[in-house]
Amino acid sequence: MNTRIGRKLLITIIICIVLASALISTIILFTSSSNNDTLMMSHSEIGLRILQHRLDEQQRRLNQIVEDMIETNTALSDDENTIESFWNTEKESDFDFAAVLNSDGSVIMQSDNYILSDFNLSKVGTNGYSGYVSDSSAGITMQSVKPLSNGGAILVGMYMNRDEWLDGIKAEIDSELTLFHGKIRFATTLMDSEGNRAVGTEMPSYVASEVISKGIPYNGMAVLDGQNHYVHYLPFNDINGKVAGAFFSGSSSAHVDELQLTMIIIAISVVVVVVILSIILIGALLSKSVLHPIKEAEKLAANMSKGDLSVDGQEHKYGNDEIGDFMRNLQFTVKTLGEYVQDINHVLLGMADGDFTVEPALQYLGDFSEINRCFDKIENSLTEVISTIGQSSNDVMTGSNQIAEGSKVLADGTTRQAAAIEELSATINEITNKVQSSADNAAEADKISKESSGKIEYQNTEVEHMLKAMDEIKQRSDEIQNIIKSIDDIAFQTNVLALNAAVEAARAGEAGKGFAVVADEVRSLAAKSSEAAQQTGELITATIDAVDKGTEIAQNTAVIMKEVTELSERTSSYISDISIAAEEQADAISQIKIGIEQISTVVQQNSATAEQTAAACTVLNEQSVQLENQVTKLKVVEAKHITEQ
Repeated sequence: MNTRIGRKLLITIIICIVLASALISTIILFTSSSNNDTLMMSHSEIGLRILQHRLDEQQRRLNQIVEDMIETNTALSDDENTIESFWNTEKESDFDFAAVLNSDGSVIMQSDNYILSDFNLSKVGTNGYSGYVSDSSAGITMQSVKPLSNGGAILVGMYMNRDEWLDGIKAEIDSELTLFHGKIRFATTLMDSEGNRAVGTEMPSYVASEVISKGIPYNGMAVLDGQNHYVHYLPFNDINGKVAGAFFSGSSSAHVDELQLTMIIIAISVVVVVVILSIILIGALLSKSVLHPIKEAEKLAANMSKGDLSVDGQEHKYGNDEIGDFMRNLQFTVKTLGEYVQDINHVLLGMADGDFTVEPALQYLGDFSEINRCFDKIENSLTEVISTIGQSSNDVMTGSNQIAEGSKVLADGTTRQAAAIEELSATINEITNKVQSSADNAAEADKISKESSGKIEYQNTEVEHMLKAMDEIKQRSDEIQNIIKSIDDIAFQTNVLALNAAVEAARAGEAGKGFAVVADEVRSLAAKSSEAAQQTGELITATIDAVDKGTEIAQNTAVIMKEVTELSERTSSYISDISIAAEEQADAISQIKIGIEQISTVVQQNSATAEQTAAACTVLNEQSVQLENQVTKLKVVEAKHITEQ
């Protein structure tokens, strides 16, 4: 799409597609984000419900233990060991505690982890109680208390600061969990920036004002340890019906953020693919239905501006739309104009050949209908002019007879003039031959000179080659010297090692270990000597080849020099011939001078005859004026015709 309108259309469509895709993607992302928020809030709420369910299960478990101890009369036993043994089989973890009291409040049995400070028989009542209890020493605990028939009481409970227990629930539901004692985190799965549990930290004041002060659940977004969370706070009451704290469940938005980023990337990728496919599809449609016809129209217009009214013979299939109609009308217009021009050329060519009976073969339409009338006016005007010229031709014939009589007188002078011209012509021919001979010799001399130049250049090249060969000989000689020096060094080292080998052999006796080492070194140096000798042989061979090459080049140079000498001798001979021809040309020029004097005498005699001819030419001149007027009239008609067109 090279046309300007094509670029504008494509850019406009691309912008519209991109904006539409961006708008759709934004709507999808906002909708998806809203749905994700709803899902995450639901997930957080589910986590809170699961926590409540697990706590209810623990409460039922504690209640069941109390019932079992009463039904089996274990709690009524005065034997501490019996009660403790039963308790050890029923407790779930070290966070469970128990105590059995007499009617006077004395302790029959209490577990080793029992640390309650605020419990006494006065709180048990007639029915007992179960639920969350706030203790000044143990904090929040879950308790199940029943009175005994002997006036005492049984207490089974669970400390609520069970971080690991919350971790197990978190692993199942993937939510952060916290148990608040008032506004303070009593047990939690949250970690601070240093990796420690955030136990002892307070809930935000705006949350506490709703949850702790008013007892209203709170849900929304909150930042925990630098990360956004979807949170739910649910207050819980103690056995007295007062708000004792709150349960918390929160889901990190990190997964949602990753999912959101993934959706953004997918949305952008889909938008890019859609835009590219749309551009390709729309580009193809534009090229076929708009740009191709525009290019064809531009091509026709460009050809028309250059005077080319031919229409491409290929049949293009245009659509049944405005552009297709425009292209078909434009092709019809160009074709019609071409036919008009061909018909006009046919008529004008006939007139140029003297045939004024030629008429247009086409019926011109519209503004072109004036062409027929113009052709008629041209034919009438030319007919009138031709008639006048015919009359003038008779008058010119009379004057021509008078000129004929004068021409007889000129004939005699012309005869003598012809003889002189023949002599002059012969002389000129001779000069021409001499000049041609000189030119040929000069050309041959030039050719020989060029050959000499070529030979000399070749000689220079060969001399350069010879120099390079000499340099190569020098380099090979230097390398031979280095290798010979290396051979000398190796030979010296070989002698030294041989001496050492002899010494070692003398010392070692039969062992001969040192001699073996030295022998290996000697063999190694011998190999190096062999290799250096081989290289020396190769370099000597190359040196001999280089010398032969230099000799050959020198011989070629000698041959070329001999050829140059022969060419120089031939050039000298041709130059001598040119000098002789120049002398002969000088003699011929003298004869030309005599012939010119004779022609001058004849010209004087023809002068009188020319006067008589002038009188007859006066009459012809008058007739020529009339012909000129007629011709001028013809030009005026043509100028008028051009103006009307």
